[in-house]
Amino acid sequence: MPRNASLHPLLTALERKATKAFAFLRQEIAKREKELAGLKAEVAQWKNVLSGPARKTNGISVSSQARATKRPRLDWSAVLQALPARFTTKEVLQKTKKPIEQVYAGIGRWVKDRKIKKVENGYQKASTPTSSRS
Repeated sequence: MPRNASLHPLLTALERKATKAFAFLRQEIAKREKELAGLKAEVAQWKNVLSGPARKTNGISVSSQARATKRPRLDWSAVLQALPARFTTKEVLQKTKKPIEQVYAGIGRWVKDRKIKKVENGYQKASTPTSSRS
Protein backbone atom coordinates (compact mmCIF):
# COMPACT_ATOMS: atom_id res chain seq x y z
CA MET A 1 0.00 0.00 0.00
CA PRO A 2 2.91 2.39 0.05
CA ARG A 3 2.24 3.00 -3.57
CA ASN A 4 -1.31 4.37 -2.91
CA ALA A 5 0.04 6.58 -0.14
CA SER A 6 2.59 8.15 -2.47
CA LEU A 7 -0.03 8.74 -5.18
CA HIS A 8 -2.51 10.47 -2.88
CA PRO A 9 -0.55 13.77 -2.56
CA LEU A 10 0.12 13.77 -6.29
CA LEU A 11 -3.55 13.25 -7.09
CA THR A 12 -4.52 15.97 -4.63
CA ALA A 13 -2.08 18.40 -6.26
CA LEU A 14 -3.33 17.44 -9.71
CA GLU A 15 -6.92 17.94 -8.59
CA ARG A 16 -6.09 21.43 -7.22
CA LYS A 17 -4.36 22.42 -10.46
CA ALA A 18 -7.27 21.08 -12.55
CA THR A 19 -9.77 22.97 -10.37
CA LYS A 20 -7.77 26.20 -10.83
CA ALA A 21 -7.53 25.59 -14.59
CA PHE A 22 -11.30 24.96 -14.86
CA ALA A 23 -12.06 28.09 -12.83
CA PHE A 24 -9.79 30.14 -15.09
CA LEU A 25 -11.42 28.66 -18.20
CA ARG A 26 -14.93 29.42 -16.83
CA GLN A 27 -13.91 33.02 -16.21
CA GLU A 28 -12.37 33.31 -19.67
CA ILE A 29 -15.46 31.81 -21.33
CA ALA A 30 -17.76 34.17 -19.40
CA LYS A 31 -15.59 37.13 -20.45
CA ARG A 32 -15.63 36.08 -24.11
CA GLU A 33 -19.39 35.44 -24.06
CA LYS A 34 -19.95 38.93 -22.67
CA GLU A 35 -17.71 40.38 -25.39
CA LEU A 36 -19.57 38.34 -28.03
CA ALA A 37 -22.94 39.59 -26.77
CA GLY A 38 -21.69 43.17 -27.08
CA LEU A 39 -20.48 42.54 -30.62
CA LYS A 40 -23.81 40.96 -31.58
CA ALA A 41 -25.65 44.00 -30.24
CA GLU A 42 -23.37 46.26 -32.30
CA VAL A 43 -24.02 44.19 -35.43
CA ALA A 44 -27.77 44.51 -34.85
CA GLN A 45 -27.43 48.29 -34.53
CA TRP A 46 -25.46 48.53 -37.78
CA LYS A 47 -28.01 46.34 -39.56
CA ASN A 48 -30.78 48.69 -38.43
CA VAL A 49 -28.82 51.69 -39.66
CA LEU A 50 -27.96 50.18 -43.04
CA SER A 51 -31.22 48.43 -43.85
CA GLY A 52 -33.68 50.61 -42.02
CA PRO A 53 -37.19 51.25 -43.36
CA ALA A 54 -36.20 54.54 -44.97
CA ARG A 55 -32.97 56.11 -46.15
CA LYS A 56 -32.26 59.79 -46.55
CA THR A 57 -30.87 60.99 -49.83
CA ASN A 58 -30.23 64.72 -50.08
CA GLY A 59 -32.47 65.20 -47.06
CA ILE A 60 -35.41 63.43 -48.70
CA SER A 61 -36.60 60.16 -47.23
CA VAL A 62 -36.89 57.40 -49.81
CA SER A 63 -38.54 54.14 -48.83
CA SER A 64 -36.87 50.92 -49.85
CA GLN A 65 -39.98 49.91 -51.80
CA ALA A 66 -39.86 53.11 -53.87
CA ARG A 67 -36.21 52.46 -54.69
CA ALA A 68 -36.95 48.87 -55.69
CA THR A 69 -39.62 49.70 -58.27
CA LYS A 70 -38.15 50.80 -61.57
CA ARG A 71 -40.23 52.57 -64.12
CA PRO A 72 -39.49 52.22 -67.81
CA ARG A 73 -37.89 55.24 -69.44
CA LEU A 74 -40.25 57.84 -70.78
CA ASP A 75 -40.38 58.12 -74.57
CA TRP A 76 -40.38 61.89 -75.04
CA SER A 77 -41.02 61.53 -78.78
CA ALA A 78 -44.24 59.63 -78.05
CA VAL A 79 -45.24 62.35 -75.58
CA LEU A 80 -44.71 65.00 -78.28
CA GLN A 81 -46.78 62.99 -80.75
CA ALA A 82 -49.63 62.71 -78.24
CA LEU A 83 -49.75 66.47 -77.60
CA PRO A 84 -51.99 68.80 -79.62
CA ALA A 85 -50.50 71.24 -82.18
CA ARG A 86 -50.47 73.98 -79.50
CA PHE A 87 -49.83 73.03 -75.89
CA THR A 88 -48.65 74.37 -72.56
CA THR A 89 -46.13 73.19 -70.02
CA LYS A 90 -49.02 72.11 -67.80
CA GLU A 91 -50.27 69.72 -70.48
CA VAL A 92 -46.80 68.15 -70.83
CA LEU A 93 -46.65 67.85 -67.06
CA GLN A 94 -49.99 66.03 -66.99
CA LYS A 95 -49.00 63.65 -69.81
CA THR A 96 -45.60 62.73 -68.40
CA LYS A 97 -46.33 62.79 -64.66
CA LYS A 98 -42.72 63.86 -64.19
CA PRO A 99 -41.32 66.63 -61.97
CA ILE A 100 -41.49 70.09 -63.50
CA GLU A 101 -37.68 70.21 -63.78
CA GLN A 102 -37.70 67.18 -66.07
CA VAL A 103 -40.57 68.62 -68.10
CA TYR A 104 -38.64 71.85 -68.69
CA ALA A 105 -35.57 69.82 -69.68
CA GLY A 106 -37.64 67.83 -72.20
CA ILE A 107 -39.21 70.98 -73.63
CA GLY A 108 -35.76 72.54 -73.84
CA ARG A 109 -34.52 69.59 -75.89
CA TRP A 110 -37.51 69.85 -78.22
CA VAL A 111 -36.85 73.57 -78.75
CA LYS A 112 -33.15 72.93 -79.33
CA ASP A 113 -33.96 70.18 -81.82
CA ARG A 114 -36.48 72.54 -83.48
CA LYS A 115 -39.34 70.13 -82.95
CA ILE A 116 -41.35 72.89 -81.26
CA LYS A 117 -41.20 76.64 -80.96
CA LYS A 118 -42.23 79.03 -78.23
CA VAL A 119 -45.40 80.98 -78.99
CA GLU A 120 -47.67 83.20 -76.97
CA ASN A 121 -49.16 81.23 -74.04
CA GLY A 122 -47.29 78.00 -74.70
CA TYR A 123 -45.59 76.06 -77.44
CA GLN A 124 -46.39 74.99 -80.99
CA LYS A 125 -45.20 71.95 -82.85
CA ALA A 126 -42.92 72.82 -85.72
CA SER A 127 -44.51 72.19 -89.07
CA THR A 128 -42.71 69.57 -91.11
CA PRO A 129 -41.42 71.08 -94.35
CA THR A 130 -42.92 69.62 -97.48
CA SER A 131 -40.59 68.86 -100.30
CA SER A 132 -41.34 70.96 -103.38
CA ARG A 133 -39.03 69.68 -106.10
CA SER A 134 -40.78 70.37 -109.33
